[in-house]
Amino acid sequence: MQVSSGPGDKLFPAISGNYIVWVDDSSASVQLYDSTSGNTSTISDAASIPLELPYELATDGNSVVWTGESPQAEGDILFIYDIASGNLQQVTDGSGAPGFPGVSQNYVVWIDGDELGDVYIYDITSGNISTVTADPYLQLWADIGGNTIIWGDNETEEGDLDIAVLTLEQPRTRLLGDSGDDGFPDVSSDGNYVAWINARGNQTAVYLYDVLAENMTQITSESANPDAVAVDGNHVVYSDWRNGNLDIYLYDISTGVETPVTQDPYQQTYPDISEGTIVWMGNNTGPWEIYTAEVPGGPSPAPVQTSLVQLNPVPAGAI
Repeated sequence: MQVSSGPGDKLFPAISGNYIVWVDDSSASVQLYDSTSGNTSTISDAASIPLELPYELATDGNSVVWTGESPQAEGDILFIYDIASGNLQQVTDGSGAPGFPGVSQNYVVWIDGDELGDVYIYDITSGNISTVTADPYLQLWADIGGNTIIWGDNETEEGDLDIAVLTLEQPRTRLLGDSGDDGFPDVSSDGNYVAWINARGNQTAVYLYDVLAENMTQITSESANPDAVAVDGNHVVYSDWRNGNLDIYLYDISTGVETPVTQDPYQQTYPDISEGTIVWMGNNTGPWEIYTAEVPGGPSPAPVQTSLVQLNPVPAGAI
């Protein structure tokens, strides 16, 4: 089902429950779609213009976060919007270089700092910012789900990118990956699964990590060619070039069965999934629009209670 319309391209969708968000390039804005009412609204303003880049927009529950710019700021700013109250505010003050934000319940994570970047976490309730990493290594693609924080990290002897996983209850970082570079990770809303793409030479594959069982599995064959991935509940979704154009595929974690969601000559990419609903951007009509499909019997993850560990507070005005 197509849920967007109007001029220009609609880009990089994210979904949580009944809410879908995306970037509209014609109006340089963040759009919010409520699947219950069918209404679409603009939640950004002239002082919070979103970057038209992938992995710079995320949503969970009533929170939407994005990296944007304001005409009055020297640098980019991380913004957060509360759907229930309609309140839009800054997380960072424009003096840093934030990017790759993720959000889960009470927390926002992102990459900021020098040219290599570090991982930061923001407590939405208290307004406190803490550091998750403070080292000379490269960090990319931060995300958070439940009690699990993830990012891409090159803290290895070979210097290739692996996936770092840290839980709030046990602040011990685990580095996951196979030979080659591992990147573009996503964590399920309950924090139980992490999915990402491994690249070795000209081959790419989707990997899945069970956080509780501490088990890593390659879930696509060498004939697959995925370029973006998301995980939630019992399912992994990814866009794939295997047929010469980008299609969307669904993988059932419990059965190990892969099912095509789209198979046509158009391009479909940057999928996301929440509570049994898949969303992606497709150019079926020419411009990029936002589409959805339902997973039959898709599970709804149970709410997860989180508690912040003692990290390293950041002085006010430092970000």
